[in-house]
Amino acid sequence: MAVCDTQYEEAVKLINEMQCNHMLPPGKKYEGLGLTLMRQFLRRVSVTQDDLRSMRIVHVAGTKGKGSTCAFVESLLRHHGIHTGFFSSPHLVEVRERVRLNGKPISRQMFTNYFWEVYELLDKSKDLYDVKFPSYFYFLTTLALYIFKHEKVSAAVVEVGIGGTYDCTNVIDHPVVCGVTSLGIDHTNLLGNTVGSIAWHKAGIFKAGVPAFTVQQPEDGLDVLMQVAQQQSTPLQVVPDWDNYVSKSASTLRLGLSGDYQKLNASLAIQLVHCWISHVSSKSLPHSTEMLNSLNQTYVNGLAQCHWNGRAQILKYNYITFYLDGAHTMRSIECASKWFSKQAAEEEKDLKKPCIKLLAFNITKKRDAYGMLSILHENKFDQSIFVPNITTLLQSSFNDQTNLTVPVENRLVQVFANRDSWKKVCANEGHMITNAQAPVFPCIADAVLWVSKDRDFKLSETSKELSMEDSWPAFPYQTEHLQILVTGSLHLVGGFLRILKPNLND
Repeated sequence: MAVCDTQYEEAVKLINEMQCNHMLPPGKKYEGLGLTLMRQFLRRVSVTQDDLRSMRIVHVAGTKGKGSTCAFVESLLRHHGIHTGFFSSPHLVEVRERVRLNGKPISRQMFTNYFWEVYELLDKSKDLYDVKFPSYFYFLTTLALYIFKHEKVSAAVVEVGIGGTYDCTNVIDHPVVCGVTSLGIDHTNLLGNTVGSIAWHKAGIFKAGVPAFTVQQPEDGLDVLMQVAQQQSTPLQVVPDWDNYVSKSASTLRLGLSGDYQKLNASLAIQLVHCWISHVSSKSLPHSTEMLNSLNQTYVNGLAQCHWNGRAQILKYNYITFYLDGAHTMRSIECASKWFSKQAAEEEKDLKKPCIKLLAFNITKKRDAYGMLSILHENKFDQSIFVPNITTLLQSSFNDQTNLTVPVENRLVQVFANRDSWKKVCANEGHMITNAQAPVFPCIADAVLWVSKDRDFKLSETSKELSMEDSWPAFPYQTEHLQILVTGSLHLVGGFLRILKPNLND
């Protein structure tokens, strides 16, 4: 392993240890203490509000579509010639994916260099503060903003972690523009169990005088967004439907991200970028509906050339097509299910033969497995597999995907619970399934090897070596083309990508 790679792995191991740093007592984050600490961390690494203001930030919250919307925003800004930074979460394969410059994850060398700069600054000042070091997400947020400052980005796109009001990214006091994507029920233990309470948290990123945009929302959610906007003196607009947009050129408007639901995210991104450009160029901002017929070729290219791994992503191989979508809420699972149904049908039409449909699924215990699997069952899968968000159980260099907060045993117990939920769904639909029809695998490498063995499928030798088991029962569909939907968790999708595209970020 090269020196840079060794130093990178050491940095990743230190970051992973921060997962176990219980920086705040339960509930204290939601009393505002987390933001106080975040400001201290930034002060300790010499990132000021003036620095944040100079980044000209686009700040985006929401339940569904945050990452995709931010990806569209970044792509549009970059196609306008802007030097961009982009902070997102979670990562799929490597932690450096969370910090992007001009659309690409920063290099291992850059990540390593900046990591040690920030770490040493925090270490140098630790004796002056009650909280010595940040926890995982707080550190990565501090690191990202530090990098954006020193790389002198002209626009930073920042995705909220959880919620908004008390999220550590909400130290941004002067963004250029804010956005709220589709609202839904998620993280109820932190944000409440109604759309209204969740909307209140998301609207916490609104700032006085800073324009904000949102998509069509459930009535109770939109009402709360409007109320908070009025209280904060925030001009808030609902963006137009996608069908209202046309192109100035002869080019047909096309999105680089698959799925009809991306049209809503794209509309929000267009308005955020239009507002950003108007602010930076000091031009008066027309109402959003006035630009419906003014999407020039730069907008067309930015939308069409946007790429965002793990969201409605299709990887085609001989005899196997993987459909990857990190959907993990009820609403996003509905969208992923419809997307898969449509895309799988189109592929069958192109192949001129029926295919075998397989579901690879995992969610954490805090989510409604039965409800999500009931939605997915409509696709009439021929086979299903259940696997934890663990790439391999063997010793490997996949430190970026290490989860120290939940023991492996607990994650495996949850996988069996998910499989039990699937069996109940199938029974309620009138057919019983056996364990053989819904096997549980201890890691993703085993699952991939099981479905791909004896097929013309080019798994790398390294990936094959990650599997612990070479004696699984024969896969029942040896000759048919497979269509495999991987969903329920972005971390699950990330593990599959680690196997299928090990050089994803190179």
